[in-house]
Amino acid sequence: MAFAALVKANPALAPLFLFAGAGCAAAVAYPMYLLRTHPEILVDRKNNPEPWNRVKQHENIKFLNVQPAFYASRKNMERPSF
Repeated sequence: MAFAALVKANPALAPLFLFAGAGCAAAVAYPMYLLRTHPEILVDRKNNPEPWNRVKQHENIKFLNVQPAFYASRKNMERPSF
């Protein structure tokens, strides 16, 4: 209740609280998105110690792809074994 009273007393602070709250939510949501969708991020060392082995040769996991033809040319290549 004290927060609502503060905003009622000073309505000019409402956008500040709104944008600060949205920024905090985005600061939590984006790393969670990255953890769920990017295979190269390692969190669990016991169950999957080498997640980069799940990335296929023709998949681009980079944020910016400068040469898309390079990944397209690797589509039918065999996986190298060392």
